Amino acid sequence: MKTLRAQTVDDGQAPMPSAQVVFKVLSQNSSNNIFLKNAGLPTPSSKSSPSREAALQLRKKTAAAEEVLERTASLFDELQKQEQESHLML
Repeated sequence: MKTLRAQTVDDGQAPMPSAQVVFKVLSQNSSNNIFLKNAGLPTPSSKSSPSREAALQLRKKTAAAEEVLERTASLFDELQKQEQESHLML
């Protein structure tokens, strides 16, 4: 297994800075990123990103709207049946 530093040199690119190597390794292999936080480096969040949260809320709203639409369609069908029955009685 090559190290991250060796991989970048083999690819013909400039060597990766040590801080970036540490960041990559810690962010991939650790769920507790206290070192990264203390170093002032951004940490990959295990929480949902804002776009994920927005997508989840949109799905919830869509599901709620579909449920209301189904109930409305059901009530409409029921009213149509009642109207037809009342016309038959006349």
